[in-house]
Amino acid sequence: MNEEAFRKTVIETLRYDNKWKEARATLMSIITRSEINSVPQFAFATRSYQHWEDIELRVPVPLINLANENEDDINKLFRYVYQETPDYDLQDIHIKPKIIGAEEEDYVENDVVFNEIQDTLIQGIRDAKYLIWISVAWFSNDAFYTELLKKKQSGLNIRVIISDEESNQNLFPKLEKEFDCIKIPHFGNWGRNLMHHKFCIVDMEYVMHGSYNWTKAANYNGETLETSIDRELVKKFADQFIKMYTDGKKTETFAF
Repeated sequence: MNEEAFRKTVIETLRYDNKWKEARATLMSIITRSEINSVPQFAFATRSYQHWEDIELRVPVPLINLANENEDDINKLFRYVYQETPDYDLQDIHIKPKIIGAEEEDYVENDVVFNEIQDTLIQGIRDAKYLIWISVAWFSNDAFYTELLKKKQSGLNIRVIISDEESNQNLFPKLEKEFDCIKIPHFGNWGRNLMHHKFCIVDMEYVMHGSYNWTKAANYNGETLETSIDRELVKKFADQFIKMYTDGKKTETFAF
């Protein structure tokens, strides 16, 4: 088995195959941080000269309990993706701890969409399990508010940073009431500069960013949305978000 090709196929299957949408976020967080090894066996399989092979999923120790809790889904997913060859067939799948100190290569993936951006963002919100941090200049689309409210009611940490724009005023009271929400005033000479970011961090796992504002009108524009699974890139977006959030809190306190 080509281990790297198998790993990539598993991740792509999780990403695009709706058969796995309920388990997608959990399994993605496990597999993108784990090693996959094939372990050939001496015993013959069902065909002449064909041997069994086992798959080891070597999981970082902090994730081992989560992996064991989802063992059935991991088993089904691996068997779903696995391709038998004349030389090997799959026998068993084992979840084991990743050796501490082993070189770890972070999984990086980028994808961009130009259509159905609202649906892509909503799916990202639905996949979240722990936190959603949003910084977007214009936020007036109730569809996003409704999805975020469901996540808040499930116990997630939701933070929203928007620009102080007249078009945001109708939805802002609801955002402020339900979420940890900050409005960034215009700044610079003559107050012409504004917070113009458009990104959403999900579970510190990936970031969705591009030109798209969270408005209904944006669905009729030519827009881009990139989804990046890249821990170093997500960290940079998170650092910027925390800076804006902290500065915004200071501004609110001073204004009060």
